[in-house]
Amino acid sequence: MRTLRAWLSPALALCLAACCWDDDDDCGCAEPSPSPRLVSILVEVYDPVTNFVWENVGVRVVEADQEWSGLTYVSPFLNGYLTDADGRVLLDEFVLGDARVGFLEDGQGRAVLNARADQDQALVVLEVFAEGFVSVFVEVPLSWAEPDVFVEVPFN
Repeated sequence: MRTLRAWLSPALALCLAACCWDDDDDCGCAEPSPSPRLVSILVEVYDPVTNFVWENVGVRVVEADQEWSGLTYVSPFLNGYLTDADGRVLLDEFVLGDARVGFLEDGQGRAVLNARADQDQALVVLEVFAEGFVSVFVEVPLSWAEPDVFVEVPFN
């Protein structure tokens, strides 16, 4: 029995090595998939009439259509983030993860997209709002290939 085991272990290792170096993927030896990517949206809000940016305008994550689940998740939160003096607000991976709109998250709660074809896209809907103005809604596509997006939103 001992000689069979001693002979079988090296033979099995050689077989698996040959299988994995072969172009066919019949043995289940797959190349490691690319790492998940953190996602973020940088939003700039501006007045299309004057081309000046809007400071202290709210930007809120409303919902996201997640490819991995095939569902649209609506954020339970109504609060938003205010634009700075440059008319910008960054919705980083923590903000998008905390919005509870269905993003897959890493161990630190950061929103990610994976390279797998069924987990590499999301469509995020944002609301731009201010008192006395009509809200503007914008759809922002995110993908594993383009996880960080800059969006300019006209608002007046």
